Amino acid sequence: MKISIPQFRFGTISIAALVSLFNFGVCYFRSFIFLNIPLLPWGDAVGFLNNGTRIVAGRLYRDYFAFIPPGTELTYALLIKGFGARSWIPNLMIACLAAATALLMTLIAAQLMRGPVIALPGLLLAGFVMPGSLDATHHWFSTIAIMAAVLLLMHGDSLSNIAAAGSLCGIAGWYTQPKGVTALAGFTAYLLLKSRPEGLPKRERWLKSILLSSLAFAVFAAGNWYFIRAAGLNRWLFCLVVFPLRYYPSVHLNSWQVYGSGFGKFGLSTIPFVFVHLAVPLVYGICVLVMLRRPAKDSNQAWDKVLLLSLVGIAMFLAVASSPSWKRLATVSPPAMILLTWLLDRAGRAMVIVKIGLGAAAMALALGGVVRSQTRWTASLDLPIGRTALIDPARYEEYRYALGHTYRGQLMFGTPPVLFALQVQNPAPIDVFVPFEYTRPEQVSGTIQALEKNKVPLLMLNREMFTDPDADPASDHLGPIRDYLARNYRRASTFQTGDELWERIGGTGRRAEYPSSSRRPSRPRIP
Repeated sequence: MKISIPQFRFGTISIAALVSLFNFGVCYFRSFIFLNIPLLPWGDAVGFLNNGTRIVAGRLYRDYFAFIPPGTELTYALLIKGFGARSWIPNLMIACLAAATALLMTLIAAQLMRGPVIALPGLLLAGFVMPGSLDATHHWFSTIAIMAAVLLLMHGDSLSNIAAAGSLCGIAGWYTQPKGVTALAGFTAYLLLKSRPEGLPKRERWLKSILLSSLAFAVFAAGNWYFIRAAGLNRWLFCLVVFPLRYYPSVHLNSWQVYGSGFGKFGLSTIPFVFVHLAVPLVYGICVLVMLRRPAKDSNQAWDKVLLLSLVGIAMFLAVASSPSWKRLATVSPPAMILLTWLLDRAGRAMVIVKIGLGAAAMALALGGVVRSQTRWTASLDLPIGRTALIDPARYEEYRYALGHTYRGQLMFGTPPVLFALQVQNPAPIDVFVPFEYTRPEQVSGTIQALEKNKVPLLMLNREMFTDPDADPASDHLGPIRDYLARNYRRASTFQTGDELWERIGGTGRRAEYPSSSRRPSRPRIP
């Protein structure tokens, strides 16, 4: 079977390349101080990046907890293996992910529209979407895989294209399991609902759906097979299924209550914030109404493409609907940005001014973000991960102090940004704990055992790890670790960021007993 790849005109390719380059440049200069000093890695991506260093060191799903499939961590591990643990890796990665997303969005838009208007979705990405999700996490990796599958199926539903799309759904699930599952459901619904020539057997629709699902599950299973064997099926199911469904939402930031939170004072980020929160759910709803009201005799093939994009977009939205933060909404917005442009373009000349205005506003916001990033206060430190710029004076003082009191490879308990920046090692199964069901009792006991066994000399804790006004005392399992810390550690320094450096009483600790990076770990397991 040969995959049918869409053929594009030179003008389309040129526009797609320019929009992709624009997104790359905007994200690059929001993540680097001119010309090549990376900002301190922050956000959720640093957790996966730090786990990548653990994998390179031989701790492959053996000594730390993870509830996301290993795709992102293994991707970062591969980069760390090739280039070393460097601060520029996640910053350059988000620029590349934005460029790839913009490229796919423009090529998909060209399947629905003609002319310069196909550049608008990519411009919306740069100006309205990326400011809320400048974080190279699993969400963007899975989004790119799904958008690539959309582009293939827009060109036709041949068996080869369906097989490729199913494989891409499996890859998406390997990065983000809920999105892989919901996207697969969206593609399946499309194959069953799309317009068909008369006389086409109904059996063929189901065969194509089965092929799509089979390839998706096969690719997903192949990517996880090693970890299923190493951890055991029950443990693997707990980490990737039970924990996300039952314990992950116990923190209010991981529940539906996060929708709209973070809306603060009016500033440069206010417009993108409001735009994404309103556009993503509304556009999908409007498109469904438009398709339901279209004339029954209208057999234009463009409707099938709109149906595909709408179903997959809704499926992606459902994957984050239980915790729709700005960051997550942004990563599922590419189909909505394309459909929004299609709706405006469909309205004819009446919306020309609106399209031009949106494009101009997107470019202004994108370039304004770059100017702000390049002109605000920064200070640089020569960290173990390379020369790195910091934008917060309080955090600069904290890291400068910590840099003078630690050394590469030292044992230390702390959050991923601290661990990665200082290149210290945490032997515990978790990096943070919170007074919610999110932190399980067995994780608390495992952390205490690791701290005691290795006599970990330093802890970088934050006040919010111990208390939270929204916490239910019945869900707080931190009593044992509070008692342990009170007996064995003392607070040595307090920083304006809210972080606190704790030192072990009467012990300097020792290096953790990790296997050499050149050795293959024996029977890795998910704790």
